[in-house]
Amino acid sequence: MQLSVTHFQPLTTIRRERYLPFAGKVLARKGQRVQATDIVAECELTPEFVLVEVARGLGLSAQQAEAYMQVKVGMDIEKGDVLAGPVGIMKRVVRSPYSGRVMLIGDGQLLLRLKSQPYSLQAGFEATVVEVIAERGVILQTVGVLAQGIWGNGRVANGILAPVPGQADEELTENHLDQRAQNGILIGSYVTKEATLEKAATLPIRGLVLGALEATLIPLAEKMPFPILVLDGFGAYPMNRYAFQMLVSNEKREAYIHAEKWDAFRGTKPEIIIPLPVEDYQTESHDTAELSVGTSVRIVRAPYCGRIGKVEKLLDGRVILSNGLSVQAAHVRLADEEVVLSPIANLEIVET
Repeated sequence: MQLSVTHFQPLTTIRRERYLPFAGKVLARKGQRVQATDIVAECELTPEFVLVEVARGLGLSAQQAEAYMQVKVGMDIEKGDVLAGPVGIMKRVVRSPYSGRVMLIGDGQLLLRLKSQPYSLQAGFEATVVEVIAERGVILQTVGVLAQGIWGNGRVANGILAPVPGQADEELTENHLDQRAQNGILIGSYVTKEATLEKAATLPIRGLVLGALEATLIPLAEKMPFPILVLDGFGAYPMNRYAFQMLVSNEKREAYIHAEKWDAFRGTKPEIIIPLPVEDYQTESHDTAELSVGTSVRIVRAPYCGRIGKVEKLLDGRVILSNGLSVQAAHVRLADEEVVLSPIANLEIVET
C-alpha cells in the first residue's frame, strides 16, 4: 500500500521548482550557484492602463488633436512628459499623469500602460540551478536538512536559526522571546497563547517552526507577518524528538521556511530547508512509499497525533474500532516501546 511520505532528513538531495506567477525573464543560468536573496527571474504583474483624454485637454476636436501629438505608439514616457501641444496663445499642453508606455493613439485619446516595479523571484535558499524553464523560472538543487510539516500560514522567508529558547517538551511562551530570537527563525515545541505570537511579531522574528499549535490560534497565525510551520499537529504536545534534535543541531545556520498550505494535488507540503556545505550527495527524497513491517511512520490523528514509531504488524482484513468504524489497521511500536493500534488512514511514512 502506497502512503504519503513526510521527510525528517538530516542529509538529503533537495530539488525545488521556483516559478514566476506570469511569463517573464529568467536571469539565472543552468549550473549557476545562487544565494538565498539572489533574483533568479522577474516579470511584470498584471498591467494597468490609463486612458488620457488628449483632445479634451487641448480644447480641440479629436481630428484636430491628432496633429498636436508629441508621442508615438511604443514610446516610453515619464510622468510630466508632454503628450500633445502646445496649442493657442496660452501654449496649452497635455502632460502624462503617469510613467509608462504609449500603447494606442486615436479619436483624440491616448492609451497608456503604466510602468510598474517588476516582480522579482528570489532563489530562497543557497542552491545550484539545475534546469531553466524559459520565461517561467528555474529548478534548484541543494544538499541539506529537510523537515516537512502538516500546516503553514502561507508565508515564505529565509533567515538564521536562532538559539532554541526551551526544551523539546516545553511550551514556547512570550517569556522565552528576547533579543536572541530577533530577526531569526525560532524553533519551539508548541504554542497555546495568543500573546506568544503577538510578541514574536513585535521583535520581530523571521519565522517560527513548531511541533504543535493550538487550533484556536490558526486565524491569528494566518495574519502573522512571518511564516509559521507546524510539523506535527494541533493541540498542546511536544515536537517529535527526532525533528527537534535535527533542528537544534543546526542552530546558527541559514534556513528557508516555505510555509505553504499542504496541497495533496501538487504533492507539496510546508517545509524548512537548511542547506549544508556538502557536494555530490545523490540520495533523493520520495513523495510516496510502500507501507510494510518495519517502516517508520507518524500518526496524524488523536490520541497519538505526532508520535513516531515503526510498523510492527499489518493486520489482515478490516478491524472494527471502538467507535464502530471498519478500517484497515496496523500495530505501531512507538519510540517509548508502547504498541498502539492505528488505522492505516491515520499514518504517513516518515523518511529519515
